[in-house]
Amino acid sequence: MKGRIGNIFRSFLLIATCIYTSFDSVAQFYVGGKLCVGSAAPITPPVGSTPVASTDCNEPTIFFDENKATTAWAWDFGDPTIVTDVAFVRNPKYFYSKPGQYTVTLIRIIAGVVQAPETRVITIGSPPEKPLFFGKSKADTTICDGKTLKLDPYRLRATPPGATFLWFPTGQTTQTIDVTKTGCYSVEVFDASGGCSRIAQINVKFCMQEANSGGTEKWFFGDGATLDFQAVTTPPTPRDPLDPTGGLFKKPDDTDPVFVPKPATQSNPIRSPEGAAMVYDPSGSLLFYTDGIDIYDKDNTPLTAIPPLTDSKLGGTNTSTQSSVIIPKGSCNECPHHLYYVYTINELTGLLSYSVVDVRRNGGKGAVVEKNVPVNLQTTQRVAAIKNDKETAFFVYSHDAGTNTFRILKVDSTGTTEFTQNLGLVHSDATSQEGYMRFSATGTKMAIAVTVNGKNYVEVYEVNKETGRLGTPLTIDIGVAAPPNIYGVEFSDDEQKLYVTLRGDPTKGETSYLYQLNLNLKKPDEIAKQKKEIDKSKSYAFGALQSGPVNGPGLKFIYMAINGSQFIPYIQYPNEIGGAAIVGYQPINAGFGADVFGNSGLGFPNITQAKQKQDGGGLSAKYTGNCQNQPTEFETEGICSPMKAEAVWDFGDGETGTGLKTSHTYTKTGTYKVKLTLTVYSETDASKTASRAPILDKLLGNTLKEKCKEFVVVDEIYIKPTPVVNLPDEAFVCIIDNQKITLDPKPQQIYNPTYLWNYNNQTTPTILADVTGNITVKVTNVFANKSTCATSDKIEIKEGCEPRLFVPEIFTANKDGINDILQIPNAHITDFDLRIYNRWGEIIFESDDPEKIWDGSYNGRVIAPMMYAFVVSYKSRDFPEREKITRRGGIFLVN
Repeated sequence: MKGRIGNIFRSFLLIATCIYTSFDSVAQFYVGGKLCVGSAAPITPPVGSTPVASTDCNEPTIFFDENKATTAWAWDFGDPTIVTDVAFVRNPKYFYSKPGQYTVTLIRIIAGVVQAPETRVITIGSPPEKPLFFGKSKADTTICDGKTLKLDPYRLRATPPGATFLWFPTGQTTQTIDVTKTGCYSVEVFDASGGCSRIAQINVKFCMQEANSGGTEKWFFGDGATLDFQAVTTPPTPRDPLDPTGGLFKKPDDTDPVFVPKPATQSNPIRSPEGAAMVYDPSGSLLFYTDGIDIYDKDNTPLTAIPPLTDSKLGGTNTSTQSSVIIPKGSCNECPHHLYYVYTINELTGLLSYSVVDVRRNGGKGAVVEKNVPVNLQTTQRVAAIKNDKETAFFVYSHDAGTNTFRILKVDSTGTTEFTQNLGLVHSDATSQEGYMRFSATGTKMAIAVTVNGKNYVEVYEVNKETGRLGTPLTIDIGVAAPPNIYGVEFSDDEQKLYVTLRGDPTKGETSYLYQLNLNLKKPDEIAKQKKEIDKSKSYAFGALQSGPVNGPGLKFIYMAINGSQFIPYIQYPNEIGGAAIVGYQPINAGFGADVFGNSGLGFPNITQAKQKQDGGGLSAKYTGNCQNQPTEFETEGICSPMKAEAVWDFGDGETGTGLKTSHTYTKTGTYKVKLTLTVYSETDASKTASRAPILDKLLGNTLKEKCKEFVVVDEIYIKPTPVVNLPDEAFVCIIDNQKITLDPKPQQIYNPTYLWNYNNQTTPTILADVTGNITVKVTNVFANKSTCATSDKIEIKEGCEPRLFVPEIFTANKDGINDILQIPNAHITDFDLRIYNRWGEIIFESDDPEKIWDGSYNGRVIAPMMYAFVVSYKSRDFPEREKITRRGGIFLVN
């Protein structure tokens, strides 16, 4: 061994040379990964932790000791460039910095005895020069529909000697491919040895090419059974013309469907008493499926195997509750997804392992490229998986048999990371049996069924989707002694109800049960006490429960597997609380239930779908605002960005506009036809040259570009009436006289109007105001869909008193103390002038002071009683700009 080994490893070797058992040639260690050099400097993490991949998408070389009896390890990776190339765990990972051959050495301790070293020579290769599209490892491009795009990862560069190619999605092996459809394309370029590779991806969008639709989810299980779904939809709801925002030039959005079972029309090759797994691609089309032993493509044909593998048979089992699960294997720069992990439980050992399917192989149908790679050496009976909160990784959960240990694998583009949690009941007695492990629709809850010491339990865990860790369980004793044994579990869509089955053996006279548990009750005893019986049977063995279809939006039913039956029952309203009638339970009596064509087993398949997406799309636009006399904004959507486009709008009222985003104000209410003429341009060599000079590019516009396509689309928009408000600009109020003024906006074009004044937040059509300042009223039309059109107006209230003056028509000058003098009540006047005349036109009294009184005398004598004419004039004190006011009349003098 090398003299540079550290003290721990040297001590390990010293013991090994003194006492060791004979070398067991059957015991091997596994070597996997790409066997490529890593980053420029290997990233060697602390012992037992996860290596950090470099930004160049490197993957570590992985090692795994398959000897179950080993309790301690010492690995020497044979790398002379690194002093600390040792590890002391069962499954280390290592980055080699240089290509070449390396001798890897493993020394084990078994039963306290150090074993003879085991060595293996591995070859580490160098990845080829980076493949690139438009100078990038991950690129996007948009071109005209109807054209062909040639993809070449080494365009204008030398191809690496001896390089081979593998394209996604259909597995071409040429250096270049021609593309005519929208989608994601990636190429993996292998070095001459075929062991090292690099990947580049490009998202290609053909302008306005319609999206490809995927298939419909189906379940294959049991003895050739197929559960087929039919989406029942109501007609799309047309856009409400009153809505203030909405889409233009596109079909109304479909309503969420209700998925109902429909009779299956064909069988499948699955022959599984319990476990199976299926995987769907991002568009919803079936990729492949397995019962843990055999694996089939979407056409029900067994997958092929890539040498050195000789067949595609997996070493799993189909007699465990959840014996297999499939998840995508994330890879740097790949399209989602071309590699998939198939996790299975080994039929002989019960150990969890994985195989890898490459869907690029065999013309895009897929092939097994690696199989039966051990994950850990603990016996398990079930495995399930969920996506993390950002859908960038999966967590794979398994449960060690006979313990309370959960093993949780995080699988993402950097590889796999495992951690364990010891939670819940220990499944260690001889009668312990494990049922299903099931996640809620959002992945935030997990339920696990277990029978321990003759009691049936279900444990409910909260799940942290970011870390994958489980919370403290809610352990519910169902209250029914075993047998029958708890088996199936499934959450309602709202995650507040949990359905469980107890599987009885009809040949032994045992009864099977289907119960609903109300998790809202919180307390385990109360949940069990108030459980609702949905069904029971001594004739059938009840099996798994599963909500379906698993992927996509819409109302879903919960189905129950019944062993040996061509029909299976289902729950139509799982969110309701109650018995069979309330939850809409459809039993299989008299031939009812879902017809699965074959015969159901006890289990349902684990269903996985990669992150959903749709490529392509049509032209559309949106409007914002549809009120009269207010701007309506129009903006195009889905315009083949980054291609250049020109838009011309006809607003339907004789006015036009231009631009991908524009605004228009309609002055009249009504329905208008809006027409958009859109011209899309693609770049040419000349336009690309011109674009390097911004001034020239702006001057030439699209003249050097190639006209890709012109689209003309028409739609309607309804413009709602906006109130017309007519407040005067100003008004006056006499504060010192405690006067109030009535404000009336006199609205027109009103529809179910509301009013809001900023003066005391009053909401009446008119108000009384006694303050100065600006007063605003907002008048709002409220339409049937609660949308509104509003307008505001304001009035300035100023302080000002109208002049007031009163001239009595009669007074007595008899000195009886009652009305003996002529008084002129007045307010807010100036420039007062009063003249009283006799019948000959002579002035008998005059005054420029309204406070100066007349006692009915002239030249010191009381004059004769009769009518006397007067002329009074004055001006407004608060409104001096007004003309002088003159009033004429008569005063009757009585003695």
